[in-house]
Amino acid sequence: MRKMWLRSVGVAVVVGCIAAPAARAGEPAVGLDVGAAIPIDKFQDTADPGGALSPWVGYQFGDAYAFTPFVSVQYSAFQTAVEENKDADITSLFSVGGGGRFSLRDEHKEVFFSAQGGWYTDVTGPVNDNGGGFAIAGGANYEFGFLPRGMALGLYVRYDQSSQHAARNSYDDLKFLTSGFGLHHRFLPPPPPPPAPILAQAPPPPPAPVKRKIVLRGVNFDFDKSDIRADARPVLNEAVATLKTEGVIRVVAEGHTDGIGSDSYNEKLSQRRAAAVKAYLVKGGIDASRIETAGFGESRPVATNDTADGRAQNRRVELRIKE
Repeated sequence: MRKMWLRSVGVAVVVGCIAAPAARAGEPAVGLDVGAAIPIDKFQDTADPGGALSPWVGYQFGDAYAFTPFVSVQYSAFQTAVEENKDADITSLFSVGGGGRFSLRDEHKEVFFSAQGGWYTDVTGPVNDNGGGFAIAGGANYEFGFLPRGMALGLYVRYDQSSQHAARNSYDDLKFLTSGFGLHHRFLPPPPPPPAPILAQAPPPPPAPVKRKIVLRGVNFDFDKSDIRADARPVLNEAVATLKTEGVIRVVAEGHTDGIGSDSYNEKLSQRRAAAVKAYLVKGGIDASRIETAGFGESRPVATNDTADGRAQNRRVELRIKE
């Protein structure tokens, strides 16, 4: 058993060594898991189902692919199933350990797997034992809009196994499952400020209508977001007025991203940004048939991706007259 949990922790460490060098950013992370605890195997002879509480703290590296080394404690309480036990009505276990958590993220969604090793001890109940052990867990989280920025709520399942005796006169390992709700919070840095306004240059002589191009330089987006920001609404309102005046022209909403992230993910993100601008124009009274959308990902930057200000300028949508 001891070799088994050591291997589990070893897998987490190896994954972390691979993921951490590729990480572009890092931030502290904390979590709290609360769920039902169910004894399995020989532990059922000693305890009935109960509940568990497990807070943890760590540091997350990466974004779309993230690795989080962490430490955690867990308190589990079970109804005592041993009738002759006169000392306590519950069997309670306390454990402390550390390991790694690997996450796959897509905007507001996260799927994770974790492995850890640690020390388990009996606090009350008939087990009266302690020893090393391990835990593996998995689950999914979602950053709901009503939660603070960086906070997610989800579901998890965890398996614990320790070298404690599962019951009196038994040499089997103590094993139990935990499943319930988890609350996860990443301490994200503040979003970058909007780029400084670009001074408008004197316009050239007006070309023919089919050659005219409208560039919405002020329509920018927050990192990894496709929501229309408050500072973009006045510019889009002006575009609505222009399109109403030019009632026969058709336009293409072209979405772009900065250089962070994979090509396929950035292409989808740029398409969502273009779709958000189209939806805003349609809501303002422009016929949807006059607006097409296209996403170019990170392939057409207007500034360097090596600085925060440059990346902020590249996260944009432009409107182009369709010729």
